[in-house]
Amino acid sequence: MHGAASKPLEWTRRAAQAYNATLARVAEDDPLTALLMRERVERALSLIQLQPSIGTPALRRGERRFPVRNTGHVINYRVLRHAIRIVLWYRARQHMRA
Repeated sequence: MHGAASKPLEWTRRAAQAYNATLARVAEDDPLTALLMRERVERALSLIQLQPSIGTPALRRGERRFPVRNTGHVINYRVLRHAIRIVLWYRARQHMRA
């Protein structure tokens, strides 16, 4: 459902590892919740692709942050010339250092 102008997504290793670890941890307790979380993240990523400026400016220059609804997590991303790079995945209440 992405428009022709939407940019592909790329994850940094750190962000991908954090996201996969979160899904694995949640799946241990409740596989259905992990599935719902993954669907919500995919929906959020689709929104980011369609409207890259949807997130609010993050602490690091050039990055934006987007809270993923009903997950308690946040995606930090950077809009590049030919892609959108996911640079961080973290708990919303987690203290982040720049």
